[in-house]
Amino acid sequence: MSNLDPKALRQAFGTFLTGVTVVTAKSASGELVGFTANSFTSVSMEPPLLLVCPGKSLGSYPVFENCSHFAVNVLAQDQQDISNHFASFDGDRFADVDWQADEFGTPILTGASTHFSCSTHQRVDAGDHMVLFGEIQAFSSTGDEGLGYSNQGYFSLGLERGAGEAPATVRSFRVGAIVEADGAILVKGSEQGLRLPTVEVQSRTGALAAIREHFKQANLPVELGPAYSIFDNPKTGDYSVYFRASCDEAVATDYGTFTPLDSLADAKLASEPVKNMLNRYALERHTGVFGLYLGDEQDGEVHTLHPGG
Repeated sequence: MSNLDPKALRQAFGTFLTGVTVVTAKSASGELVGFTANSFTSVSMEPPLLLVCPGKSLGSYPVFENCSHFAVNVLAQDQQDISNHFASFDGDRFADVDWQADEFGTPILTGASTHFSCSTHQRVDAGDHMVLFGEIQAFSSTGDEGLGYSNQGYFSLGLERGAGEAPATVRSFRVGAIVEADGAILVKGSEQGLRLPTVEVQSRTGALAAIREHFKQANLPVELGPAYSIFDNPKTGDYSVYFRASCDEAVATDYGTFTPLDSLADAKLASEPVKNMLNRYALERHTGVFGLYLGDEQDGEVHTLHPGG
């Protein structure tokens, strides 16, 4: 038995960014099964092979241990709910999900960016998992952006690409962060009200680098997470990007202090857009599902992508 810390090892594996798939199959008795997996890899072009790795702890493992066919559904960027459903729901996972059968009777999920229908090519025992090789018999792809995952949570390159870039027409480009520690948010007082950590971006494509350097100079051990809000002010030409972030301890710093998130609802904030953003953050933190806001200071759309961590 290995002496490695399994939790630390899982975290280390999680630094590798992957896509998200749902692997499905149909048992000999007609039972439909599926599980969420990011252990998916293309293997060969000739013959066309791929692999997935079902865990032996899966309730559906016996089906994958014996199935003659299976399918891999590569989830689209708006299918986080499907990923969570097939990762945790204990009942009939297909009852409330749109799907259709391929020519082998295997479930294909509606809305997936790509699907591969496979015949079982080989099985290899691998510790607490099995490596299941499939020979691709058919596939289709919509061209839609896929859903991504790391130990920071879900992400979409299609949506978050704008976090690092500003349109050429903007007058000013600022980047900030919602830094949380122990349920409190890092804020700094001003005449206009409380402010979040922000900095002017000098390069049009350097938002992430700018906020990282800002925290480095402030000697703040902050771990940046996914983009959280991207909005502009069409009248002034101001453009703002905010990231989620975390800090190990809620201690006072030269920048400001950590203020309990609940108390910020009644506090005076320096701007209405920041106040609205923090109110949304408090709600999403309570539900455990975070989103990415895209729009202007008054109106926009929240794309649900990030689970709470």
